[in-house]
Amino acid sequence: MADLLYEIGAEEIPAGYIEPALEQLAQALARELDAARLSHGAITVAGTPRRLVVAASNIAERQADSEEEAIGPSVKAAFDAQGKPTRAAEGFARSQGIAVSEIIRKETPRGPYCAARKRVKGRGAAEILSEALPKITLEISFPKSMVWLSGTGDQAQGRPRSFARPIRSLLALLGTEVVPFTLFEVASGRTTEGHPILRPGRIEVPDADFVGYKRLLRDRLVIVDIAERTDAIFKGIQTALRRFGGVFREKALLNEVTNLVQWPSVAVCDFDPAFLKVPAPAVEAAMMEHQRYFPVRDAAGALLPHFLVVSDRGPEHEALIRAGNERVLRARLADAQFFDQQDRKVRLADRVEALRGVAFLKGMGNYLDKTVRLDRLTKSAAEHLGLDDRATAAAVRAARLCKADLLTEMVGEFPALQGEVGRIYALRDGEPPEVADAIAEHYMPRSADGELPASMAGRALSVAEKLDNLVSCFQAELIPSGSADPYALRRQSQGILRIIEASGRYFAISSLVRDALRAIAPSLSKSDFESVARQVTDFLKDRLFQMALDRGAPHDLIRAALAPGFEDICDFWLRLQALQSLAQEACWPGLVTAVERTYNISKALPEDVEVVPALFSEPLEKDLWSRFETHRAEIERLQAERDYARAGRRYAEVFAGPLHEFFEKVFVNVKEADVRANRLMLLRRINRLFSARFADLSQIVTGVQK
Repeated sequence: MADLLYEIGAEEIPAGYIEPALEQLAQALARELDAARLSHGAITVAGTPRRLVVAASNIAERQADSEEEAIGPSVKAAFDAQGKPTRAAEGFARSQGIAVSEIIRKETPRGPYCAARKRVKGRGAAEILSEALPKITLEISFPKSMVWLSGTGDQAQGRPRSFARPIRSLLALLGTEVVPFTLFEVASGRTTEGHPILRPGRIEVPDADFVGYKRLLRDRLVIVDIAERTDAIFKGIQTALRRFGGVFREKALLNEVTNLVQWPSVAVCDFDPAFLKVPAPAVEAAMMEHQRYFPVRDAAGALLPHFLVVSDRGPEHEALIRAGNERVLRARLADAQFFDQQDRKVRLADRVEALRGVAFLKGMGNYLDKTVRLDRLTKSAAEHLGLDDRATAAAVRAARLCKADLLTEMVGEFPALQGEVGRIYALRDGEPPEVADAIAEHYMPRSADGELPASMAGRALSVAEKLDNLVSCFQAELIPSGSADPYALRRQSQGILRIIEASGRYFAISSLVRDALRAIAPSLSKSDFESVARQVTDFLKDRLFQMALDRGAPHDLIRAALAPGFEDICDFWLRLQALQSLAQEACWPGLVTAVERTYNISKALPEDVEVVPALFSEPLEKDLWSRFETHRAEIERLQAERDYARAGRRYAEVFAGPLHEFFEKVFVNVKEADVRANRLMLLRRINRLFSARFADLSQIVTGVQK
């Protein structure tokens, strides 16, 4: 057994690339070791802007020997009528390195064939890894890569020479020995590099001991372990914030900054308090988005005239770091101050007409057109979501103003602040707080699982905004395909569905889709209108399916709940929840069997066939009809009250046993057409009592959900 240590040394790799690349590297190494039948222990990763590292413990020294079987020519072709070997047999034996007498006969579906069995000696781990390590390196996928257009090596084998940044060194050790290979004209070895500024120079690594490797780098002012580096930065920030009574909030920025440095040090810097008159989000954006600085706030969350810089130079350079970064931020904040002063000259409401000059989507008009549509669609969304008159008025006013901040200097400099700048300027202009909040919230949720709008006005406007975007893109044939979704329609659709779910309101989402489509394309032909509306609702259905999968629901239960209809989003979640509950109960197998068998046998029957009780001759079918007539109203009432779990239990109690006995003792498909149709329609009616309103259990893969 021996440990493996593999380090790819490179020029500065973008921070966001590092951890996804390490995850790919670990998975690929595990896959290659398993495929090569090399047992191994834990696989660990580490990384800095200048290196990607993967280590594996206790790798077997070599593969176990194996036996291989090769199939050759047919026996008929290999031996003549007297049983003597032909040239085919001799050639096969020669190719396998065996004597003709060692050929064995093997029965196959095509008849008897010649076969050879031979013992293959296992390859050494070093030999296997010398092929595997270059392979897994080339397989790493980055958002953007640099491509080498000259040279030999991989390009000569028909593979492009690409990586996130140029590779400068390859450390590859199995135990104490170098794993030999060449990649990008760089030969593997046993050296790495310390901090390029504070402690430059190559370091010889004696063996693949991962702990020892980390210690060597730490001595050269490199913390290679990401978690350790994160912790060091966090502690430095916490220490600095305690001076001001501040609270740490920027976890995402911490994760990013961690992969920008190798030997982190936190410096406290200051800026002119006069800049605090600039809207706080703009000050924070200047710090965080442009410079990766950490803002300092007091215990109440108010900005203070200080910021924190994570440098890669060590505390001895703090004075120089402070001076340089204060100078940079001063220029950024001066720009923001100027933009704010310019924006104050024009009220938000006075900018709306100028949206006429801002294009929305190709063929979909401009942002003033969109604003007009939002006015109409927001009213519709407010009605469906149950807003009162005050909240509706706030939502409609916000719809009028919500895109005006796109014309401000501040949003031009800080695009991520659209909506938030609108909120600040609306309050400054004297708009009611509920209008200002809705302006800020109409972009929410900003991610698939992001925070929903807090206000009802914000929720109505958010649904209108996202639905307008969705329908506009489908009308313009800008439809997501595969992984490509340039307009984030999947995320926006999920936002619509989540807001409706949170509202607890029961209504058909197709009515909102149609309202949006009428506003966007009022002159569409009926067939085109129906086609686009159907595409949009199907897209929403797909997102609903994925949301349910992400929450852990089994795929067959989701399909069962979607089958009767999905447009009432809140009702869908209630039915799915009831199915998940019933699937754990004793009645479930009988319930599934009853619904599935009645569906399968009656699915081809036209819907307009009537049940004629006078045609019943068997006591069991008379009993089923009686049960249907007696209990239909109760089960329909439970479903109408959305008490689906109780409806399911009651249905199983009434029908599961009698249906089982019916199918065992009564022949349905008799020769008499009228009797056959009558029995089938009886079963169809019993099936539809459950599946038309609740769920189609013919979609269930197994009778019992684990």
